[in-house]
Amino acid sequence: MAAASIGFVPPSTRPEIRVRNLASLRVFGSGFLSNARNSKRVWTRCCSAAVEDPVEGTSSSSSRNRLPRVVGMGSKLAGCGSSVPKLQISNDDLAQFVETSDEWISVRTGIRNRRVLTANTLTGTENLNGLAVQAAKGALEMAEVEAENVDLVILCSSTPDDLFGGAAMIQKDLGCKSAWAFDITAACSGFIVGLITATRFIKGGGYQNILVIGADALSRYVDWTDRGTCILFGDAAGAVLVQACGGDEDGLLGFDLNSDGTGQRHLNALAKDAEPEVISSTNGAPLFPPRKSSYSCIEMNGKEVFRFAVRSVPLTIQASLDEAGLASSSVDWLLLHQANQRIIDAVATRLEIPQEKVLSNLANYGNTSAASIPLALDEAVRGGRVKKGDTIATAGFGAGLTWGSAIMRWG
Repeated sequence: MAAASIGFVPPSTRPEIRVRNLASLRVFGSGFLSNARNSKRVWTRCCSAAVEDPVEGTSSSSSRNRLPRVVGMGSKLAGCGSSVPKLQISNDDLAQFVETSDEWISVRTGIRNRRVLTANTLTGTENLNGLAVQAAKGALEMAEVEAENVDLVILCSSTPDDLFGGAAMIQKDLGCKSAWAFDITAACSGFIVGLITATRFIKGGGYQNILVIGADALSRYVDWTDRGTCILFGDAAGAVLVQACGGDEDGLLGFDLNSDGTGQRHLNALAKDAEPEVISSTNGAPLFPPRKSSYSCIEMNGKEVFRFAVRSVPLTIQASLDEAGLASSSVDWLLLHQANQRIIDAVATRLEIPQEKVLSNLANYGNTSAASIPLALDEAVRGGRVKKGDTIATAGFGAGLTWGSAIMRWG
């Protein structure tokens, strides 16, 4: 079978491809291409160089390299939900077993409480999948969408209950019989990555209803004797229902995604192998024994992560605003990953967004990683602050290093 028949293009021939040829191809969920000259869909491609539009004959350019984007249905945020563990740990609680105080923590981070998964007679057994399911149910109820009408479940988590991922179990527990599911691991940027991924499946794949769930239990990987990290993190889940809509109603106005592995050393939780017991064969040669692996506790260079966030987050939001054709003054709400109040304040200042337009619930929950943005969004929507039609500038940033932003319209 010729390579071209399954959508594979040999590297040596790629420079000769013309964008206009994409108009006769259709992309399926598998990623394969097939001839679809009779399709009614319109396809365009955006990239860093000026390209010819296959329909209008116009040219476009972008300052960043981008993968092809397919013109199709728009996306809107139709519902949201959240869930947190029962156990609350205050700064005063932490001060009982690590050298710190409520004042020391709150002044430096803005955090006063956090929720942590636990299993005991007082709170009952909790797990991350349970939180994710409850958050997803809230999003479905608000959107008035039945579970069987969900096409895709995306779980954004770096700490699933199962090493192999939890999306499929959540899909089963919700009763999303027609959906498929997969996991995204991008730490504190995970929800933004999942959100953008959902809109691409709608725009290019014809999906109608997609659940995007951000859920993390970083407390599992915290060294509770390290006051530099144990004061920061909490557990939670948040979800949104992303729904297809007409192109003129598209709620995704602009987005920007980035990564830089050179910064991984500043924030990580690395796999480590226990020293195995040496086993020898009958002739004395060592055998390869199984190794019991685990992950280290979270290790973070707080100063470097702070510098990275304050520098990079305003830039990514500005890139998304530029794509949307909006000024920061047009933003109704700034919703950042809830990592540190000083980061949130610094980004708002650089973008000249007043504090009354900044959404923050960091004081109550701490850094909940991929859950922080949908958790804060859900509280703001249910509390009546965020209303239909409001424009939200949101950004995630963290381990990887990864960071990204989106300009979304609520409802």
